[in-house]
Amino acid sequence: FFFQEIDLAGNSEMATDASDDEKVSLMGRISSAIASQTVDRIKAEGSKVAEMITKGPMSLTAMCLLGGLLTTLSGFFGMLNILSPLDILPSVYNFVFGLLMIFLEVHHKIGYLGFLYRKIEYWMRILTTLTGRSLFYFYVGSLFLSRWTFFGILLGMYMCTCGVFSLAVGHATAKKLEESQTELTDMESGEKVEFIKKKFNEYDHDGSGVIDAVEMPSLLKGLGIELNEPEIESALLILDTNGTGKIEYDEFKSWLMGRDLNFV
Repeated sequence: FFFQEIDLAGNSEMATDASDDEKVSLMGRISSAIASQTVDRIKAEGSKVAEMITKGPMSLTAMCLLGGLLTTLSGFFGMLNILSPLDILPSVYNFVFGLLMIFLEVHHKIGYLGFLYRKIEYWMRILTTLTGRSLFYFYVGSLFLSRWTFFGILLGMYMCTCGVFSLAVGHATAKKLEESQTELTDMESGEKVEFIKKKFNEYDHDGSGVIDAVEMPSLLKGLGIELNEPEIESALLILDTNGTGKIEYDEFKSWLMGRDLNFV
């Protein structure tokens, strides 16, 4: 009888262990299924975002501007959460980063804040380049992903997409712009300057002395450079070295005379 009790107890423990193993296995399968669905959903949303940029009404600038706005709002509401004091400092960073992203995208439309852009250019010059800005957006996205919340994952993936897409489009655009430089290599220096001046005046339709966002597409097309909408936006950012949002003659000349576009 004693051994029978031991046997029954052993069987009971084995049954309990088996039950625990089944629970763990079931939870593992559920977690894997949820993770798989989440990844698939993120991939699908990422594809939609990319399609909206290349084909739809959402421009590259608008995409990054929206990311900056969401980052700012996330930081603002995070600062109001006094129940989680440890989250306040990261929220302050998000708030400041979001405002910085918004400013970088619209600074050329706010003339009286030009001094602030010059400060950024002096202290954080990398953020005034397309490459630096793209890496900054990716960094902000990685901060959101590290918090591992549902909203953090979505916003983190969105900001990382902004960064990666901006970087990829920017470097593809720079390569196409560099190809146009090689077409002028057979010209003499004086002949090249005359050609550049003629082209600039030809596409400066309003005679303002600058090429703006409206005139930019026809200028690029006239030079035989085929770019899509996001690439045209990137080209404007790459060639606009002083952050005015317009291409001045010296910037135009510097580009066609062989300015290095490897880090833009």
